[in-house]
Amino acid sequence: MTTTTETEGGSVVSTIKAYLPILAWLPAYQGGWLRGDFIAALTVWALLVPEAMAYAGIAGVPPEAGLYAAPLALLGYAIFGTSRHLNVGPSSTVAILSFAVVAELAIGGPEEFIALTAVLALMTGVVLIVAGLLKLGILADFLSKPVLGGFIIGLAITIAFGQVGKIVGYDVEARGFIEEVVRFVLEINRIHWPTLVVGLTSLVLLFAIDKYYPKIPGAITVLALAIIVSAVFKLENFGVHIVGAIPAGLPPIGLPDFSLVMDSMFALIPGAFAIALVGFAESVAAARTYATKFGYEVDANQEMVALGVSNIGSGLSQGFVVDGSLSKSAAAVEAGAQSQMVSLVTAVMVLITVLFLTPLFHSLPEATLGAIVIHAVWRLINFHKIERYYAIRRMDFWAAVTALVGVVLLGILGGLVLAVFISLMALLIDVKNPHTAILGKLPDRNVYRSLEEFPDAETYPGLLIFRFDSRLFFANAPNFREAVRTAVAADPSIRQVLVDGEAINDIDITAIDMLGELRDELAELGVELRFAQIKKNVQKYMGRDGLEGEVGVEHFYDSVQEAVDAYLAEM
Repeated sequence: MTTTTETEGGSVVSTIKAYLPILAWLPAYQGGWLRGDFIAALTVWALLVPEAMAYAGIAGVPPEAGLYAAPLALLGYAIFGTSRHLNVGPSSTVAILSFAVVAELAIGGPEEFIALTAVLALMTGVVLIVAGLLKLGILADFLSKPVLGGFIIGLAITIAFGQVGKIVGYDVEARGFIEEVVRFVLEINRIHWPTLVVGLTSLVLLFAIDKYYPKIPGAITVLALAIIVSAVFKLENFGVHIVGAIPAGLPPIGLPDFSLVMDSMFALIPGAFAIALVGFAESVAAARTYATKFGYEVDANQEMVALGVSNIGSGLSQGFVVDGSLSKSAAAVEAGAQSQMVSLVTAVMVLITVLFLTPLFHSLPEATLGAIVIHAVWRLINFHKIERYYAIRRMDFWAAVTALVGVVLLGILGGLVLAVFISLMALLIDVKNPHTAILGKLPDRNVYRSLEEFPDAETYPGLLIFRFDSRLFFANAPNFREAVRTAVAADPSIRQVLVDGEAINDIDITAIDMLGELRDELAELGVELRFAQIKKNVQKYMGRDGLEGEVGVEHFYDSVQEAVDAYLAEM
């Protein structure tokens, strides 16, 4: 017999495992998974090291900051994350968002920039953890897929063009993407040809390996070749910028120097919320992709906590914001990943890299890092997706285009605000303008369908059967009334309006009052208002307000057919 103490003990253990998923998967780890997980970790390491260094450049911090950001971020997600396959670390998306936030505030030099960047990662982590504990994982759904897709494409274009300067050997000072493009074209005579040769060669090799030898880790291969060529031919003597000395040793664990950032720290808060939203939306989308593929569930709220811990780990390592990577997760899955052991092993490999291997990167051309970034984000510039939206649903198409153009014209944060606004407006437009239908009975069946779709459906003289396909509340109550008015005005013979409420799953006071006013208005025209298939909770609210009594309880029918039979009997 199970005792209360045992039950309570089991409940406590379950709660602890819910917040620390590693306690569930690690004891159940199977030895047969280790080979696949190790190969997957090696694959992720080969992608992460060059990309992390390159993304550090996007974030405006030294290359080693990308390496510092990874170990504790990977460890944090492995402990707290619910996805078996998601890989967390530096990414181009959040790196450029980080730069956009910090660049407006850092005026005191590189040390202040690095400190603000680390503080931003800590703030983003706190925002995510608090949001997860408050069960706000639903926020991931506030950026619709088309809007997020358009935003990501615009972001990828911005990122890619931002790296062109490294490829050609000169940068331009400009405010905004358009001005940057114009000035870049006008100053094209500044091209540094040796740098251009290195950058284009690296870019061509990356795309060639990706197309013809996809099993080879292109980024680490091209990085190694570039280092060898640069060291052998002394490319630095030809004016090609190289990474230079990267400090060896463990990441500098600890809080940033707050004395450098006190004047600007609180101005980071809006940016932290913005990055938390975008980073979480990207991460949970990737996590859900593989959860669906392999038949398990991810907890969106716990994913928020896990991503928050990862960002705090990165901030304590003097890194920058991190999120889930779909590309590295995909590479890990293809290599045989089975669990978050991949993240733990990758974290160890990155630590070995920062301890012993950083001298190897001294001669790495910055043009190669730029090429790695461009190649990494190129696959995100997928206009075919937006074209597909046009063929399916025009509103989603224009929402995606607006988000894309918003990033390009308004900048990263302005584009993000616009993207969220578009998503919310699209939601409001949908709920305010729901589908309505006038129904008729299909031949030889007690089934009622829209006359627009089934024009041969049977109708009954004097009876209008009206369906409203949404919850009924203050925003769309006027639409309901206007649709009924229009239908009644179009047919003066109508004597009864029957509302099929099967799709009305909720109602508010504004809508109840509207129905009462509509009933009185119809009564003056000699038309009755009746209801069929009204949900119990909706009818309960109508009863509390008195509308049910005014219409008559007997005029609330369990089915449309029952209401039609009653009408025919009366006639």
